[in-house]
Amino acid sequence: MTAKPETSIISSAFNLLAKSTELSLGEYTSITQSQADIEHYLLQHLDTFSTVIFGAFSRKTIVSPMQGSIVNMLVLFREAEVKQVMPSRIFTQLYDALNEQFPDAYKLENRNVLMLGVNGFHYMIQPAYPVSAHVYMLPDEKFNDWARYDIASYNEIFTRQNVRHKGRLIDIIRIIKTWNRVSGNFFNDYYLELLVTELLSDHEINSYQETLRHIFRTAVAKVVFQHHDPANMEFQVEGLNDISDLIKAMKLLQKCFHLANQAVIHEQDDNTKMALDNWNMIFPGVFPSHVDMVVGRARSAGIKGAEALRMMINSTH
Repeated sequence: MTAKPETSIISSAFNLLAKSTELSLGEYTSITQSQADIEHYLLQHLDTFSTVIFGAFSRKTIVSPMQGSIVNMLVLFREAEVKQVMPSRIFTQLYDALNEQFPDAYKLENRNVLMLGVNGFHYMIQPAYPVSAHVYMLPDEKFNDWARYDIASYNEIFTRQNVRHKGRLIDIIRIIKTWNRVSGNFFNDYYLELLVTELLSDHEINSYQETLRHIFRTAVAKVVFQHHDPANMEFQVEGLNDISDLIKAMKLLQKCFHLANQAVIHEQDDNTKMALDNWNMIFPGVFPSHVDMVVGRARSAGIKGAEALRMMINSTH
């Protein structure tokens, strides 16, 4: 059965939004080139031998545009030379070396983590040493000691779930991260990935609209909790970037569920304009507007001039 035109407009709008969240070749190159530059500099100043980028970049769940994004990087040392040394000492050497070249780099409070801004995004850098193919020893979150961290553990969970969802989980996660970005950036991006993957573990992704409504509805009861990091179950991933924003975050989720629910109802009633307006309130500034979609339909159909203008005017009534 062929989908109704009104329904396809909403789906097309979400397809456009999903596409806009993918990294461009230029953004991808910027990340890898900056990594090479940092690695080259460190090799001249410290006894390091490589760097590893992991996390959202490796899963392709990092969001475009890159402005404000975080890329996780490990600076690798040789096990024999750092295993018996306190992580804080190794981190201080790393910080001093990078801060000399990048004076705007700064430490995260009470953590052996360095934030280094490059080309509009930040590397989140930690020292580490490898113990197997994808397992590393990183500074412990609570003690001045090394802790085992498997950077592939969540990747494997994510890949299985993305296959089960026929490749649509990756789009949903990038869309939710975009929503977080335009809504005040209350939530930790990694936490959102873990949360969305969990919330959709027993849910079928039939449409972006229904799935987002489900996420907003079920997430309200979850945001008060931390989430165990699959890479090391002793590590906790905080849900909020600032715990004082808890009430605001919960109200935001409730508001977005209400708007999404109304958008789905409007779509079912063939009221495309109202549905698009609601989604625009959820994704301010990034979701295609009603006019955008009408113009897109006109272009696709080869309609121009007065007929295209008439099509736009009629669509507002």
